[in-house]
Amino acid sequence: MVAPIGGDKDMDAPKLIEIIDTESMKHVNTRILEFEFDESIQLNNWEEYFYISPPTKKRIQKKISGQKLSLTIQETLAENTTYYLALNSCIKDNNEGNLLDTLKYIFSTSNDFDTLTISGKLQDAYTLNTIENAWVMLFNESINDSLIFNTVPSYIAKTDKYGVFHFPNLNETNYTIVALTDFDFIYNEEEKIAFFDTIINAEIDSFILLFAFDPVVVVDSANTDTIIKTDSIAAETLICDTIKREEIPAGKLKIISSNKTSCIIQLLQNDKLIEEAFFAKPPYIIENISPDKYQLKYIYDNNQDSSWTTGNWKNKIQAEKVINYPSEITIRSNWDVELEWLIEE
Repeated sequence: MVAPIGGDKDMDAPKLIEIIDTESMKHVNTRILEFEFDESIQLNNWEEYFYISPPTKKRIQKKISGQKLSLTIQETLAENTTYYLALNSCIKDNNEGNLLDTLKYIFSTSNDFDTLTISGKLQDAYTLNTIENAWVMLFNESINDSLIFNTVPSYIAKTDKYGVFHFPNLNETNYTIVALTDFDFIYNEEEKIAFFDTIINAEIDSFILLFAFDPVVVVDSANTDTIIKTDSIAAETLICDTIKREEIPAGKLKIISSNKTSCIIQLLQNDKLIEEAFFAKPPYIIENISPDKYQLKYIYDNNQDSSWTTGNWKNKIQAEKVINYPSEITIRSNWDVELEWLIEE
């Protein structure tokens, strides 16, 4: 006798068959959404991934029964408003845990649907790394900034693994946009925050770049084996005196740019700061650099304090702007590297 051999392993995510959207006949101001799939399902990190925009005041009730997911909204919804339910990565099958990556549902409390959109990306203001799972919020422009975090946002979105966020189905209202990296909509001074300097409108603005800063920042200091000092005459050439290093012929870097602002130039390896230099004006020249490959960072030193300065939400001050050179540079022994870098004023 030979034991029966099972079929191929299930590699497919659940498939949505239909959505039934009804208003309860028993309970006033109750809307029931029923999602039916082609196989038995379970929830996946629901609290992390699910949201509704505009957000509801009461928590949406959920129930799984075999192949069905029921959502119950028990409150008076805003009139003439389009609602967006994000269920990406919220559903997986019972047997193999295959994840349904993309699932959304849109409904309106009127006969029309709002169709304007705003997208964007959220990055760390200093490292420029993208930030995942952060809340991005739109508030009506009439709300005072001091009251924003005591107010339910008009719309919400969450950043994906690339730091990208998307607001679909907006109307033509003016908004203030703010992003928080914590799990709720309440700002505390221990979390990163990002905001846009001006009011936005989906009829005009289609893509927004946001840079999140920590109110209290400790930036990695340069390698202690490196001393950077300014030439006393030109105040434009920075000489890196190396100590406790092998005597290897050094290289030189000259950055040519039309930008006339004061700045900080940093040389990094694997995002670790190796050397940095402050310049009051161009040309930007650094000498005696150890031969190696480096990443290059340009920091606008607006307050000329020779260090990167974070932002301030209360005073509506952005963090000092940072630009990364798009590719790695190579410094060679006894070699002058001349680099043209187009940097915006």
